[in-house]
Amino acid sequence: MKNLLFIIAFTAIFYSCDSDDAPSQESLLPPITMTGENTFGCLIDGKFFKPRDGRITVNSDNKGLRIITTESTNVEYKIDDFKSNKTSSLLIHIENFRYNSSEIYLMQDSNGLSSLDGLNNTYAHCRIWKNDQLGYQRYITFPDSGQIEISNQINTGVTNFHNATFDMKLINTQNVNDTINIVLGRFDLEAFTLQNTSFN
Repeated sequence: MKNLLFIIAFTAIFYSCDSDDAPSQESLLPPITMTGENTFGCLIDGKFFKPRDGRITVNSDNKGLRIITTESTNVEYKIDDFKSNKTSSLLIHIENFRYNSSEIYLMQDSNGLSSLDGLNNTYAHCRIWKNDQLGYQRYITFPDSGQIEISNQINTGVTNFHNATFDMKLINTQNVNDTINIVLGRFDLEAFTLQNTSFN
């Protein structure tokens, strides 16, 4: 009898613990900070995305997040999740990046390329796996499709903080009726120490 009561009680507890107890995707986002914590996170198509280091070539490890300066005044954030079975990537390009100021940069057209091959405006593009299409899809920004707000810039020659929040809408390069949203994006990066930071 005691065993039967135990089984009934255990079953009731087991079934009362459903998916509502799982953390929400939004709760996985890092806090918004402005002290060079080297954090990055956003929701892509409703799913949490963050950089994660990994090995995609035999002899080298690949960093999940890199900051690249192009043409001396432009900045690109290259973010990759190298650990997931279905890897994802995001690139944010800011044209005429201004240090020591708070700025809002509006997202414009992307051609899906970067650096010298990209367009001369602020843009973003990403590559994600879509279950409903059974494959990877590429998405690009278009005119006035979002913004990235940089705040609290510090550039003393030694310390260089990049703090931002961002939201944007992107369109599938192969299907204009297929769009995704990247929302609640935020990062707090200290470029000086970023190269020594691991993203797991």
